[in-house]
Amino acid sequence: MPLKHAILALVDERRGYGYELVQRFQERIGPGWRLNPSAVYPALDQLERDGLVTSVARYGGTRRSPRVLYAPTTTGEVALEAWLRATDAAPEPVRSDLHLRIAFARPQHHAALVAQLAAHERDRSALLERYPRESDTPSATAGRALVDSAVAVHLRAELAWLALARATLEERDR
Repeated sequence: MPLKHAILALVDERRGYGYELVQRFQERIGPGWRLNPSAVYPALDQLERDGLVTSVARYGGTRRSPRVLYAPTTTGEVALEAWLRATDAAPEPVRSDLHLRIAFARPQHHAALVAQLAAHERDRSALLERYPRESDTPSATAGRALVDSAVAVHLRAELAWLALARATLEERDR
């Protein structure tokens, strides 16, 4: 699970608690990856069960729900290093709800799918306009530029696919 390793990397850089880790993640990755904040806590729980992080302090928050500060363990540092150096990363399969809708649609659904595809095109175009991100710190240059470049390439490819899929469905309906 890449999110688990990304959270581990953030904790390894600097101790943090859930919400703060979400903010740092979003700052690092940008708007191209919409991280659901509730996904961070199960990742932290799994990292703690695996002995890769440990909770080092509880403070602030509320009496019933204090903030838990996480720090990496030595095992976590070793696991992070192994993940960062791994050369066996397999490409992830394309899995999109929209792909499944298109695959299983009947002709009477084409108009709705064309509208969904057009909405996705508008969303992705708006997102692409946000790249490259303005750099507010000198230290956020090389890594941010690489991430922004990768996201922009991905968004352009997705836009091309969306346009092709929309045109294909429109053509079938003529």
